[in-house]
Amino acid sequence: MEMTEKNLCPDNSALLEATVEAFKDRAGADEVQKFAKAAASGAPVLGATANVKIAIWGKLDVEPDGQPWRYHNTIWGGPAYFGSAVGFMYTAYSSWDAFFRNVTGCHVQGVDVGGGVLQVNWFISNGTPVGQFNGAAGGVGLVEAGGSGKWERT
Repeated sequence: MEMTEKNLCPDNSALLEATVEAFKDRAGADEVQKFAKAAASGAPVLGATANVKIAIWGKLDVEPDGQPWRYHNTIWGGPAYFGSAVGFMYTAYSSWDAFFRNVTGCHVQGVDVGGGVLQVNWFISNGTPVGQFNGAAGGVGLVEAGGSGKWERT
């Protein structure tokens, strides 16, 4: 898979399948599919970078281009993974400000498509998915982690 904005969109069939599998018990498959459709047509797409350093626990650091926000929070999971990804962020909101202000937690996973995609999903307090980052990350493997956290204004 070529790493383009369109191919990294949440409604891409391979990425959607991985997201549904990860969250079908938490949010329900219908809710995840509804999120993917909304995110594909939500606020304008943002370029972003993500860094993950984890071995049982670790840090997730996401910086969207051109935005005064940063997500730098503790995550729990594994196995050990240390890597960076460059890609795109999508939200189901029509405004990025609403997304940045409402997020209360995240889930990180490696998706085995196109050489490897690092995917970060963000949720609000009731477990509804509201945003996603998909970025190229060679050899991302089986990493799966998550935790609570909010975006910080920089």
